Amino acid sequence: MLIQKTFHMHMGRGMARTKLADLTGYRRHLIDVTAANTIDGVAHFEFRLPGGFRGEVDVAKIEGDNPSQTLFRSNRGNLEVVGVLEYFEIKPNLTEVVLTLEYRIGPPIFRWLDYFMNGTDRFLNRQLEQVEAYFSVANKSSGIRADRNLASPINGHQL
Repeated sequence: MLIQKTFHMHMGRGMARTKLADLTGYRRHLIDVTAANTIDGVAHFEFRLPGGFRGEVDVAKIEGDNPSQTLFRSNRGNLEVVGVLEYFEIKPNLTEVVLTLEYRIGPPIFRWLDYFMNGTDRFLNRQLEQVEAYFSVANKSSGIRADRNLASPINGHQL
């Protein structure tokens, strides 16, 4: 399954990339997820999905040359994940982040159940909404307005 999510962070591209890579800032805002960064930089996630599936996945960054992208993939667990975070600096201190994520549940019976229940998709989108909300609240507390309807190169509006 494929998920794509776009949100804005009121900070420069480099800072946005750093903040999203560090789970310690927002992991407690994820719902029914245990998340931690390991010493070797791998993000470890554990969660339970509707239908009884207990997910566990380690996600590692893939080194790349483009500073506007963070590539990642799973390297252990019962969920296969591959994705990219793309950072577009719209103006100083405003970065649009586009997450493209593809996932596949490992055990066939749970994959089949998920196909009909669509539980993983709803679960992951709910987590992404929590991340977006976390960064919006952080922006409000710093006096910066969070705006979801900004003009950007992704949504086709001219600046």
